[in-house]
Amino acid sequence: MNPVLFRVLVAASILAVVPAAAIAASAATDASRDILVMFDNTGASANSGGVGAPYKFRKRYAITGKVRRASAAVAREHKLTRIARWPMRSLSVYCFVYRVPEGVDRDELVATLNADERVESVQLLQQFETRTAENYGYNDPYASMQYGLEVLDITAAHRMTLGAGVRIAIVDSHADVDHEDLQGRIRNIEVFSSARELVDTDHGTAVASIIGARSNNALGIVGVAPEATLDVFVSCWRAAQRDAVVCDSFSLSKALDRVLDDPPQILNLSLTGPQDTLVGRLLEKLLEAGVIVVAASPSEIEPRNEFPSSMTGVIGIGRSNAAEGTGDGNSQLFAPGDEIMVAIPDDQYDFRSGSSLAAAHVSGVIALLLAVSPDQSPQSVRNILLQSQNSQSLRYSVNACEVLKFSDPDFACKH
Repeated sequence: MNPVLFRVLVAASILAVVPAAAIAASAATDASRDILVMFDNTGASANSGGVGAPYKFRKRYAITGKVRRASAAVAREHKLTRIARWPMRSLSVYCFVYRVPEGVDRDELVATLNADERVESVQLLQQFETRTAENYGYNDPYASMQYGLEVLDITAAHRMTLGAGVRIAIVDSHADVDHEDLQGRIRNIEVFSSARELVDTDHGTAVASIIGARSNNALGIVGVAPEATLDVFVSCWRAAQRDAVVCDSFSLSKALDRVLDDPPQILNLSLTGPQDTLVGRLLEKLLEAGVIVVAASPSEIEPRNEFPSSMTGVIGIGRSNAAEGTGDGNSQLFAPGDEIMVAIPDDQYDFRSGSSLAAAHVSGVIALLLAVSPDQSPQSVRNILLQSQNSQSLRYSVNACEVLKFSDPDFACKH
């Protein structure tokens, strides 16, 4: 028999006896039906990644035989459909996304699997949302419309530094790298959202532009840290049934695991969601590595959606306008987040609002600080930000110039 034909027939016969539940489905993740199951993948070997993104500079970690057998058995026993899988190298686990059969209580199944010695950990797949809704010495035409520059005292801060030498990782939706105000500003984009989801470039472009749009290029707006290095890790997409940009536990975890390969100084997470164990474990690794993690705080009182800004060590940022009259200015951090001029795709600009933008402002301010005082811990950075905010008697907002006075007490903040 022709050897090629023989191999095809053997492969077909193997597939014929593999339970349907063990075969990866051609479907996007579904936060209402899916779970994440982690298996201990210690001892897996690594080989060189492919030539294209996101594998160009990353080693791909094999799945061990033990994990392969355990995952197939668990799927078969509980009639789970495998949607996707990914090695979380930094945690030495292999993560599987499984679709739970109709009529099965997910919470009960999670409890059952958590008691299964073959499983390292298990949790619900959860959904996160980004936080947006629909000056003065610069030649950028819209700088005079960026009131955030004035509130943050950015013009004065830029006399000391523009953030050169500081790396910021942005975990968000896609960004328009060809936008006139972002050309050459985004070093790298890697995609971790599913190709089956609707691509969103509005939110990622807006966040990246606030942090790092070029200054004095006679175009558009001014970024808070216009010389910082930006890397975008695409984990979010546009929801099909409503006007929102969302991410899930799986897409965020893949991106955070990649960020851990080469930790930046700052990680910007302009999103909020429910408490999530896997995402939290990865964020703890980043905090241990000295990364300063900035996250959006929910605009309303939503106890279920305060993560990751509620996590110890993460710097949560709310909108200044939402803080007025609350009395929280002595303990919580705020920045401009209402009617903010941002870049949007196709060389356009518009006003957007949300704590996503407040978080982006503060990530840029931290980049300015680290450019002149690089050895700051996450806790010391938070303390400096809070001191700068408390120095503003009439405003609930951090202040970049006051932050920079930490490294040079004689630095003048007045124009």
